[in-house]
Amino acid sequence: MEKTGDVEKIKYDFNTAANLELFMPNLDGWYRVTPRDFRSFNGKRRINNIDYNGPIYHYATNRRANKSLFPKDKIVEYNWVSKRRPGEDLA
Repeated sequence: MEKTGDVEKIKYDFNTAANLELFMPNLDGWYRVTPRDFRSFNGKRRINNIDYNGPIYHYATNRRANKSLFPKDKIVEYNWVSKRRPGEDLA
């Protein structure tokens, strides 16, 4: 059987076992999160109470995101749109 879906290993540029936190301005505080959320958050991030300014990736991918193109203090998502072949009817 052929593998489909998420087959590429997600890369992490930090220690995933550390205390990973995001600053949530609407809740006015720091909150502990998973490594997957941490690497995709476009806002204040810190590891073990030290500010982190590393790269931001689209959620669940290894594609780097441009911070200025996405909303501040949100997780950057990758919006993939399927392109149908000419004449294909999926309805």
